[in-house]
Amino acid sequence: MKIQWLGHACFAITHKGYTIVIDPYNSDYTAGYPKLRIKADKLLVSHEHFGHNFREGVLLSGRPESDCPFTITELTVPHEFKMGNWRGFCKIHILEADGFKLVHMGDLGTQLDGGQISRLFGADVCMICAGSATALPSQEAKRATDEIMAKVIIPMHYRDGSRGAHRLEGVEDFAYHFESPEFVHRYETDTFEVTHDMEPQLAILKYLGPDAWGELLQTEEAKAPGLLGRLFGKKK
Repeated sequence: MKIQWLGHACFAITHKGYTIVIDPYNSDYTAGYPKLRIKADKLLVSHEHFGHNFREGVLLSGRPESDCPFTITELTVPHEFKMGNWRGFCKIHILEADGFKLVHMGDLGTQLDGGQISRLFGADVCMICAGSATALPSQEAKRATDEIMAKVIIPMHYRDGSRGAHRLEGVEDFAYHFESPEFVHRYETDTFEVTHDMEPQLAILKYLGPDAWGELLQTEEAKAPGLLGRLFGKKK
């Protein structure tokens, strides 16, 4: 199983040849990132903001739901401390397969309640906003990962050089709250391999852009069959 960070809050999660993309961004509203044109078998969107819902950038394969190796559940949470009255709500997605639990926290803006903690508890991987601003402040985001006792934490949705809104904090503001330097791992790749013996850590992935996306990239050959498949409902 592998998790590939495609920038901002967007990830491609692949297991047994099946790829799920979560929260594709619209580059017109997400500073510094290139146009997103990728392929996937399934698409998940945490909420209807432009940095998370660019469905037009994801070409779906048309594979049946029965091919998906994951059990997927959702938790609806407020986007901000005003309990959804300002920025609305978003979904936390929980993906489970072969004994693994992966959690994409969306734009969580409030602390978790007891029931939510119970549902997320023991996550093998937690992808969480680290840039504050429109989500939890970095210290509170760290507290949320502590409460669910996530084994591996992958930060997302932060200012990364010239990428990301200026109001977002950088990832180091989030990493600062992890007291043990040995816990913080900085990778030279955008991909994390999920295994049963992986080391507990804060895994800071490196954005590499479309050159590293390989088979995820749309091609001219793929566009026509994908469109016909959607029009005529054929399995490819």
